[in-house]
Amino acid sequence: MGPMKRPESSATARAAGFRPSQPQLKAITAWIACQSDKPSLSEAISRLVELGLALHADTDRQKQRARKMAGDAIDRMGDTTTTAQDRAVRKGNLLDGPKEFDRVRVDRSKRSKPIRE
Repeated sequence: MGPMKRPESSATARAAGFRPSQPQLKAITAWIACQSDKPSLSEAISRLVELGLALHADTDRQKQRARKMAGDAIDRMGDTTTTAQDRAVRKGNLLDGPKEFDRVRVDRSKRSKPIRE
């Protein structure tokens, strides 16, 4: 993976301030030392943000792929004697999981209200 390029024009980009904690600064400095081109602190932070965003996009694609695979498997095992709407509801329930588990799922935002039973 080669060095990542910054946008051609900084006139269109918004500036964002960042004050790393001492442990963060130490980790960034160590990362810089491992790079062959020894980027500046600003460039290093920019590259690390790009890497983090790319990793997040990869995780989203993995989740989508896993959900599609699970959906395909559910479709193959579905009860063909029921209506298409019933099968869709059952499939959705299986893919989303029980509502009781919503509070502990890390891939969903936290609920502010307790679940009503």
